[in-house]
Amino acid sequence: MHPSIVEMLKTMENVFKGFGVDFYLVGAVARDIHLSKGDELAAKRRTKDVDLAIMINNEEQFYAIRAALMATGEFTPHEIEAIKLFYKEGIEVDLLPFGNIENEYREIRLQKPKLFIMDMPGFLEVFPFAELITVEKLTLNVCPLEGLVILKLIANDDRPGRTKDVTDIEHFIEVYFDLNADEIYSDYPDILDLYDTNLNNYLLLVSARIIGRKMKNLLMANQHLTERLKQIVGKRPTEEWQAMLDGMED
Repeated sequence: MHPSIVEMLKTMENVFKGFGVDFYLVGAVARDIHLSKGDELAAKRRTKDVDLAIMINNEEQFYAIRAALMATGEFTPHEIEAIKLFYKEGIEVDLLPFGNIENEYREIRLQKPKLFIMDMPGFLEVFPFAELITVEKLTLNVCPLEGLVILKLIANDDRPGRTKDVTDIEHFIEVYFDLNADEIYSDYPDILDLYDTNLNNYLLLVSARIIGRKMKNLLMANQHLTERLKQIVGKRPTEEWQAMLDGMED
């Protein structure tokens, strides 16, 4: 992780603690943390943008936290988008509020500086499964890889032009076995036996099936969202995506 991002997150963590709010890393930085075991596993695209999901009670609390961050003198606001700040005029950070601030349609609505509406399904469901990971002596809640798949599937479904989400998911499938080999051998022998080991994409099928099964567990509390994700995954007819769908239906 870039040193300036670590420095920024330390500042933000102190502010969030002052308000007693929980948060977890999502997006590109969470992706890069998971893929940091080796250069050969690294994401195919890099970014310095940071996405933080923060559990917020209401719109007023969000504005208070935003104001406290700017009061540090290290953050400046975006002219239009309330969720967007710039750290030392360099790093772009999105504050993604979820929780009680969501309305019955799973939206957040922020009125200032201009009306901003964003769908938030998946964030509340994934949060209990965030993983504590230490990076550069900073311990943070990080979205699990399977949670990133969920959020990226929803984002791509809402905005099909976001092809980078599909690219990321397919990269996760490619490197998943290398990242989790010990766990796979110990916890998923049944999936290892489901596919012909002579298949060129054997490891991809195993990985996709496990990702799908874990996604199902993450979404256990929301059957409606589970069905939506199954429909999204089912639109892609490749063997690996079918294996992911099969995992969700195990």
